[in-house]
Amino acid sequence: MAYTQRDPSYPNNYFDYIRSVDADIVLLNCHISLLEHLDGEDLLLVYPSAALKQEYLERYALRGDNQTYIHCMETAFDEMVAAVQNSPHRKYQINSPCVYLQNLIEGGVIMEQFTTKKELADLLGDCIRLGVYTQEGPAVGKTPDELAQMLFDGGLSLDIAALKHELAGKKAELERESLLNERRGGLSHEELSGRIMEGIVNGALNIRHDEAAPYSFGYEVSFRSADPKAAYRWTCFCSLPNVAEQITQQIEKATPQVDIDLLLAGIAQAERHKIRSFVPEKDSGLERRGQYTGHVANVRDVHRGIALDGIILGHFQGDYSSITTGTENDTVRAMVALKGFCLDCVHKLPSRPLIEFVIGYLKDHDTDISTPEKLNAWIRANPDKCALPENRERMASRPEARRNRKKQHERGGR
Repeated sequence: MAYTQRDPSYPNNYFDYIRSVDADIVLLNCHISLLEHLDGEDLLLVYPSAALKQEYLERYALRGDNQTYIHCMETAFDEMVAAVQNSPHRKYQINSPCVYLQNLIEGGVIMEQFTTKKELADLLGDCIRLGVYTQEGPAVGKTPDELAQMLFDGGLSLDIAALKHELAGKKAELERESLLNERRGGLSHEELSGRIMEGIVNGALNIRHDEAAPYSFGYEVSFRSADPKAAYRWTCFCSLPNVAEQITQQIEKATPQVDIDLLLAGIAQAERHKIRSFVPEKDSGLERRGQYTGHVANVRDVHRGIALDGIILGHFQGDYSSITTGTENDTVRAMVALKGFCLDCVHKLPSRPLIEFVIGYLKDHDTDISTPEKLNAWIRANPDKCALPENRERMASRPEARRNRKKQHERGGR
């Protein structure tokens, strides 16, 4: 057997050759004792998890390695993995049996692991601040600079490429949220949706259910401002409870951008001037709807406080002859209750989902009629806002009314 003489310049010639190679990536045999002579910032140890031992033994057999080599690797595999894990160098562990070194190189994962210590510290600082990276184990309580040093010293192993990807995604998400926040006037999505519904109820936004597109019926919601002049219109193909949500989504995506401050100011102004009472049907002068004749109620009548008792009881509903959809009739009737009037007839609204929506909206706006007891308490406290004559007559039985009748009787007896 012939033996070659060892080159006396080894291992320096080995290192000289590595440094002379003109390439972005140089693959080296993983001799831990030799690696300490290389610049740590340019070094990355890529190794498999110990759990992949059987996968790698099969790979060795498939690529044609002899049984002596395979037996040697089977014996030393766990020890070699542990040696890499304990070495003071930056590392990348392969945990999937489907991943090969070629995949990491071609996918750019290897190059993304390389970064300067300052860049790494800045990256880790951003990841910690934005919640992308949670410090665990030996990393707990460490500063970004200390974590970067731990990575270079091999005391910590992180997938830098994955962190960069997650951080980029988080920043993009925050940028989108910042833009949406601006479009919503600083309100959350839920808060703006709530304000939009308030605007529909108080009349700042006009709503009508009609043919919104050829052969398609939906809600048309509009807002107009005289000073400064502006007009917006939204089309919503949904039920009444979801209209505000759909408008909010459209505002978030609108191009050009909606003047949200103007819209919110209009809603606030309408809220300040909302009606506090209504004219009963018997005093309104409106003719009940008959066959092709009579008044057809709309939301403007509700906002003006005209015949709300008759409206909620369905006395002014339109039909095909007045080009009025059934949903439009339901919406106008529901609007009466949403304003906090005629709640003694809230259960006469045409559907259970609509009734539940009205009761939920009122509860969120400090009027709770969610139980029969609470509804009766509201009726006793607000007879002037009721629809049914027997409940409105309670106004006459209040102490002030009785005192007034007594004074009138006394004056009449003198």
